Amino acid sequence: MQLSRIVIALVAVIVGMITVAESRNIATPAVKDSTILRSTTSCPQCPESNCYKCTLGHNNTLVASSGGLAFLQSLVGFEMPVAGTEVESCTVQIPAFLTHQYPLTVIISSAAASAWDEDTVDGSNAPAAGNIITSVDVPAYNNLAAVDISPACKAAVNGEFSIYFSAGSNRYEFWSKDSGNPAILHITTNDD
Repeated sequence: MQLSRIVIALVAVIVGMITVAESRNIATPAVKDSTILRSTTSCPQCPESNCYKCTLGHNNTLVASSGGLAFLQSLVGFEMPVAGTEVESCTVQIPAFLTHQYPLTVIISSAAASAWDEDTVDGSNAPAAGNIITSVDVPAYNNLAAVDISPACKAAVNGEFSIYFSAGSNRYEFWSKDSGNPAILHITTNDD
């Protein structure tokens, strides 16, 4: 009787060890980023003075703004080191804002495609913005904490995905990968 209880308990422990999945955490930096400028005004610094033709993929900062005559978004691309099906959760963390003395709203959306290049992406050929993943209000003089973007990570196509950072209010600016401070993707996997 005592031996059978021990055997049953041992089998339960072994089965439990086999079925418990291990989690691991992975941090991976953005592989590309750019500010996308869209404006109907003249931009003398852009080809043909057309704001839509400005390529801003190698600037040291990324900008998002919804006010005034220009609409700016920051486009950030990632390569997933694991399959989307392995992702339990993931968050994105951007570097500190350069200056922001007013409250702002950060809107994060999926990008419709990840096949874009920092050298050529501009307002006329950038991927369309997809569904809004989340919207976060950030008080003045604060930074954006890590934000859950699990749906984007899980939907990665061929291990790649891109997201937009837009401004629901005010303007914000943060460091780009070209400054040595890329956005970081934090992934938690559930390894079976």
